[in-house]
Amino acid sequence: MAEQDQNLEPQEYHPDQDQQPLKQDLDNNQNLDQEGQQQTQKYSEGNQMGSVLNQIYIEEDPKMMRRDIIKKKKKQQKEQKLISARRLKRLLRKKPVDKVRLAYQAYFFLVSLTVLALSILSYRDQTVYEGDYKQFLDNMGSYVIDDIQYTYTNKNCKTQFGSEYSSLYEYYWPGTMIGCDCSQGFNFNSLNNQNTENVEGFFKQSFMLGRVCSQDMTTKSCETVDEQQPKVFNSWNDGSYGRPFVLCARRKTGISLQTNQSYCESENKTICGTGDNKFCVPPDMSCPISDIGFTTNSNYQNLSKLNDTNIGFIYDLGKGFYFYYLKNTSNLPLIEFRVTESDKVCRRNQNQNISPNRIDYPLMTDRRKQCENTDPLFKLIHSIDEEQFYLSNNVIYLKEKLPYFNIDTRYNWTMHSKTYIPWAPNCRGQLFDDVIHEGSTLSFVYISLRVQLGVTITYFIVIGLIFNIVGIMTACNFVWSCMATRPDSQYNYIFLIEIGFKIALQIAEIIVICVSFAIIDTKRLVIKDVNDNNCVSDPVSDYFFTNLENDLTRFAWSYNLANLVIFAITLILDLIIIKHSLNQGHHHGAKKHHEKGEHQELEIGSNGESVNQQDVKSDQKLQVKSDILQSPK
Repeated sequence: MAEQDQNLEPQEYHPDQDQQPLKQDLDNNQNLDQEGQQQTQKYSEGNQMGSVLNQIYIEEDPKMMRRDIIKKKKKQQKEQKLISARRLKRLLRKKPVDKVRLAYQAYFFLVSLTVLALSILSYRDQTVYEGDYKQFLDNMGSYVIDDIQYTYTNKNCKTQFGSEYSSLYEYYWPGTMIGCDCSQGFNFNSLNNQNTENVEGFFKQSFMLGRVCSQDMTTKSCETVDEQQPKVFNSWNDGSYGRPFVLCARRKTGISLQTNQSYCESENKTICGTGDNKFCVPPDMSCPISDIGFTTNSNYQNLSKLNDTNIGFIYDLGKGFYFYYLKNTSNLPLIEFRVTESDKVCRRNQNQNISPNRIDYPLMTDRRKQCENTDPLFKLIHSIDEEQFYLSNNVIYLKEKLPYFNIDTRYNWTMHSKTYIPWAPNCRGQLFDDVIHEGSTLSFVYISLRVQLGVTITYFIVIGLIFNIVGIMTACNFVWSCMATRPDSQYNYIFLIEIGFKIALQIAEIIVICVSFAIIDTKRLVIKDVNDNNCVSDPVSDYFFTNLENDLTRFAWSYNLANLVIFAITLILDLIIIKHSLNQGHHHGAKKHHEKGEHQELEIGSNGESVNQQDVKSDQKLQVKSDILQSPK
């Protein structure tokens, strides 16, 4: 019982080691409330930082502490950047504008603009295109013809006479696109067909090209015009509604047009032609056909009596209409044949001519236009009216399928033939081979001009515009936010970036120009030899080679030389401006400022930075305590 009473008595309070921190807290003016659940801390101004450290040490998680340190460092960096930017603005506000740099930027804008203009002119002013040279090469590389047959029933020459035969001519009718006709039965014949503007205006108002009529349009009497596929025309007739026929030619290779008579004799080849037009063919081959035509004279050139295909031949096509061919006349061999509307073939032979004051059908996928220049080397063989031409090729139905498709007997279609382009004897041999070779690689000239134009446009945009604006603003002491943390290097840093880009693009431009020089110069000299030696007497070829030399010399070679001179001058100015920028850099913070006023500006910034240094030291102390807390006991 005495023991129970003893246990019921309250225990005496005996402080031990666990209660020692409470005593220390009381010594530091820390008060505990009566329930012992909450602490209220009061700090003196002198012990404030130490109390915070103790509180973090007791209560904060180490990971949370490191994250707060990182946030604080970022905040300090941001404050330093703002301080640097403000200081840079104060420094640059007092500096004068760099007039030398502004003059350099203005000069370089003019340079980039000039280089761009020269490149555009060099590319744009090419009057001769790859297709012009290809036309010349195709002519010089064409096959000769040693036999011509005709057929009424089978328009496929290969199946009729063998794989060596093909149509003497083929006219490609391009076909039409789909359209919507809303003319509502307009009397097209009431229009003045001589006035092309009236006809064009009618079709623009009444036709919708390339689209099907909608349901709403159909209710308004509009009709869809179905497309017509491309077709190949290769038939002809006598022009009097005679039976259509197809002429089939057998083409051969092996002609040596670029050689002279002595070569032909030494190689034991058959010599053909006369005078300057002599050439040779393999010994087992007869001289090629050099003249063809139609006649109503059955005894023309006495061909029917001679009956010798090595001389020529004549065919009766019915109704007193005859076709003939001759070999080894004074002409060069016939190799090209064209059928076209009107009586002339375009200078660019692939273009289709059209009669004067006539417009092509608006739904055509490839509309014809009247040629401004024609090829006189093409000679007229025969002519028939337009209705006969469409009838012979069995496409007269197009008049019914296509509204307002005009097949008019007033317009004629003509057949033409062309020989090899005459080539002077003194130009044959190596020069002839060089012309053929350089023509096959002429596309490299246009590729190099395109690449050069692309580099020049990039050069103008990057240097002439972007860096020019940046350079002007820098010379005017504009403060770039990206350079706020490095105020001592803004001026030269931006300038060196500009110089680096400019030099890189200039090197690329110079490389392209040098490659163009190498390509253009070789071709220019070869074409110059052709013109100086009067190698061609054909007007079209003479026009072609004269303009090609002018293009390569004036618009490509000379313009590229001007660009190189401009770049050389610019390089010298670059060196001068680099030296000027380095000397000018200490006025813009590139070197240490020695002026008294600027030292005061820097002192203002250093006072603000001293507090930041104290914060950094406190952060280092926090980091040490965090490491101690994490280390194993």
